[in-house]
Amino acid sequence: TRFMKRILTLFIAFIVYSTAFAQQQGPMYFDGASSFSGVFMGMEASQENPCDTVVFELKSTTTGDITMPAITFNTMKLTIPSFTIHGATFDFDYTTLSATFHAEQAIDETIVVDDAEKKISGTLHEAAYNHEERSFSLKLTYTYGKMPGSITYVFKGAYIKPDGIESITAGQAESTTFNLFGQRVTDNAHGIVIRNGRKIIR
Repeated sequence: TRFMKRILTLFIAFIVYSTAFAQQQGPMYFDGASSFSGVFMGMEASQENPCDTVVFELKSTTTGDITMPAITFNTMKLTIPSFTIHGATFDFDYTTLSATFHAEQAIDETIVVDDAEKKISGTLHEAAYNHEERSFSLKLTYTYGKMPGSITYVFKGAYIKPDGIESITAGQAESTTFNLFGQRVTDNAHGIVIRNGRKIIR
């Protein structure tokens, strides 16, 4: 019938639009304040950071990757490198173009640091992308390698255009490496760095 054809046409258009939207979105960078805390061998440690950068990238209309920044507990001189949570699942609102991640998702990732594999495991308690505010927020708890305790990390940031990052790297010598704030760093720096015009996660 004509009604069924119209419904089918709308459904196909909806699928095409949602898929195209997911594919057109590259990595989105969010800058904002964070806090992290943990208990290590009976010692409590906590810290506020005025500005961290979290990266969110849509992989489909139901999954996305979240790249966490490297964090350092200044008092303990303990640094946990950047890592990516792959394939986190969410519900996508096609009216608001916002994403609400499913609560209490397991985190199970492996990164290589100084030629050694390190496990990162934990729970993504909550996360959300608000398209109207252009903001991203999350809360997670995780352990790194053989670290004797877990870290709880809370973040909310506003979207920043990466245009400035790309212009900083253009025309630079091949040996020059920058962090996400456009500051020159050593070639073996950890976290998300820009080298030869490409983003690299270490």
